[in-house]
Amino acid sequence: MDTRKMFSKLGWIYVVFIVYTTLLQLLLGMLLGYFMPYLPGWLLSSNTILLLNQIIMYAFGFPVFALMMRSIPACHMEKSRSMGVFPFLVILVFCMGTAYIGNLVGTGLMEAVGYLTGTKNTNPLIDVMGDMSIAMVVVTTVLIAPVMEELMFRKYLVDRLVPLGQKTAVIMSGVIFGLFHGNFYQFFYATTLGIIFAYLYSATGRIRYNIALHMIINMIGGVISLLLAQGMDKGHFSAYLGMMLMGIVVLASMVAALVLFCIYIRKLPWFSGWQKPEQGMARAILTAPGMWGLFAVSIVLFLLA
Repeated sequence: MDTRKMFSKLGWIYVVFIVYTTLLQLLLGMLLGYFMPYLPGWLLSSNTILLLNQIIMYAFGFPVFALMMRSIPACHMEKSRSMGVFPFLVILVFCMGTAYIGNLVGTGLMEAVGYLTGTKNTNPLIDVMGDMSIAMVVVTTVLIAPVMEELMFRKYLVDRLVPLGQKTAVIMSGVIFGLFHGNFYQFFYATTLGIIFAYLYSATGRIRYNIALHMIINMIGGVISLLLAQGMDKGHFSAYLGMMLMGIVVLASMVAALVLFCIYIRKLPWFSGWQKPEQGMARAILTAPGMWGLFAVSIVLFLLA
């Protein structure tokens, strides 16, 4: 398949997934609103609606996505590579640090935009999680999302891009993953994490490492932070102490991430593509209509967030 056409097809596949699942979610909202007087309260709770939205996205949207992806040939690593506990922990610290740095960049950008425009921007993720129970946060962000997102943005995407070169696969996986989150608050840390996850998967061939890292990061950033915040609201001293320790961990991981980046960025091994030279990838991507379609849909999501 022609490189430009392949990128265009990939872009349209993600566009179809986003539009299709968004329309289904809007239809769900309309149906719940119409039948609201006849429905039990638990079905209208934010927890249930969030779970239903995820079911729509992954139970109805993912099969369509996977079916469309099958039309593009995939390449699988012949022999996967294992990773020890210590390298896994080092990568975990690096992921946490870069995620916090990316979060600061996104938050700072939106604060600056709010200051210049005189508007007050709020992080949609915080708004959503603030209305969720701890159990639902665990189910949706720790158990479901890491598995499905690693399949969609690493397994299915990287397997189809590595013949064009590891750098192409890694960068595109990260950028598309960042765009998928649909807001600037999450774009920067999602993109950096997506790049790290894509490099890890393309280097080892084992998606389980990605899923484990993704689950741990979401557990720390979602569940533990939410538990501490709720404890502080109730005036628990242990929660204040835990938040202080969390702050130390955040700062330490950010410093560690910067140090690791400076040490290893030039030492990372990369393999080249065996179908097309990577020098022409940028032009192929930027001239692919499907990619512009994905950018357009993402911009709409960013504006509506």
